Amino acid sequence: MDTQPKIDIGAITITALSAGRVKMDGGAMFGVIPKPLWSKRITPDERNRVELGMRCLLVETANETILVETGFGGKVTEKLREIYGLDEDPGLLKELEQSGKGPEDIDSVILTHLHQDHAGGATLQSGSSYSPAFPNARYIVQSDEWQDAREADGQTVNAYRLEEVLDPLERSGQLDLVGGDTDLENGIHLIVTPGHTRAHQSILIEDGGDALFYVGDLVPTSLHLRPIYVMAYDLYPRETFFNKEQFLQRAADEGWWVVWPHDPKYAWGKIGRDDNANYIIVGGVESPV
Repeated sequence: MDTQPKIDIGAITITALSAGRVKMDGGAMFGVIPKPLWSKRITPDERNRVELGMRCLLVETANETILVETGFGGKVTEKLREIYGLDEDPGLLKELEQSGKGPEDIDSVILTHLHQDHAGGATLQSGSSYSPAFPNARYIVQSDEWQDAREADGQTVNAYRLEEVLDPLERSGQLDLVGGDTDLENGIHLIVTPGHTRAHQSILIEDGGDALFYVGDLVPTSLHLRPIYVMAYDLYPRETFFNKEQFLQRAADEGWWVVWPHDPKYAWGKIGRDDNANYIIVGGVESPV
């Protein structure tokens, strides 16, 4: 039975793919919000971790097949795998296969940013070497995001995989660096949404009067719909706050479908406001981790 949620945005077909499940510290996921508040929304385990998804998208337009995000791709030490409770079974490539696609069918891979839980699966390991997991794809990344990852310092370097991901992508000739908001001319729009990183990008897909917004780690789950719910992982929390307010307002006003990459319950949903003007889900498609 096909359990992968699908949605049509005009003539564009979008399928939700799972790169697995991961457990992250609840305090880090909700930042300055006290545990008695955030734990009403999601229950932590005995180690204060909350279970999250790693949601990717398969986007099929009339002339292009696009993958949004790639998950960890197995590039985690056993120590970190235990700390994060990481479960990548069956894996993104198996999920693609279930959708009738192979790695060679992907024309473009869009990465919101280069943290290992989003970009790790961009490459495959063979022995001691690494190569692009999608041999015919261009890998689309913001140029400032690439620079920040290449020049990562002691605070940020552990979020990236230089030898396993960045170096092989650079050598491959498949890297496509873009600068700022970019229209890919097939109903796909890249929008820079700083906060989590300096040049984090989100993806707006529009066709036939409908729209879907892969918000990325600007709003990692539907539990983060309140703008003040900002992760401690965010390098620029004030920018996260202001950009969340701006884009959630657009999503609510313009009726966008919103995709949260780490939501433990929903593949996507539409949002509105309650009587206190808080953002809430008014229609959601469930796809639990």
